Amino acid sequence: MFHRRKLLAGVAGITSSSLALGTGAFSRVSAQRAVHVDIGDDDSAFLRLEPLVDEGIDGEPTRRSFSNGQTVGFEIPGNGNGENPDSEGLGVGSVYEFRRLLEISNQGTQPVELYSTYDGDNLDDLALVSDDRVLRDDPPTLAVGGSIDVGLSIDTGDSEIGEFDETLTIVAEKTGN
Repeated sequence: MFHRRKLLAGVAGITSSSLALGTGAFSRVSAQRAVHVDIGDDDSAFLRLEPLVDEGIDGEPTRRSFSNGQTVGFEIPGNGNGENPDSEGLGVGSVYEFRRLLEISNQGTQPVELYSTYDGDNLDDLALVSDDRVLRDDPPTLAVGGSIDVGLSIDTGDSEIGEFDETLTIVAEKTGN
């Protein structure tokens, strides 16, 4: 009987020891750390975005892609003299492709796959395109120092007639290599 009590006390001691040591797992942690981030213009960032001059009527630039000194944007139709002044924009139920609007360069330290995403409600689709391919569906790999000229594919679908400010997200994702 004395030995049995000694055994039970020993088992209880082992159990409480392992609980006291724990497994190292946690459900949630919150910690504040100092972070230093340098933000640069689009033309000097790790993923460099540089507008290209596209030519319209009589070789005059359409300025469909532009930079305000910090970020790159697009205006369809363009805001230059090279656009047809009688045109008010894109047609409903149509798919348009505008080529060579932007040069994207990898100024980072590793190869990346390049694609775009669109989550808007006003167009059926908006995507980066290059060489007759939609980059979302067939993303190219940009080597370190590599670049690619891209344009836009715009599917107006059943859009309302009007002016829209849309957001296209350009994604550069580290490749598996």
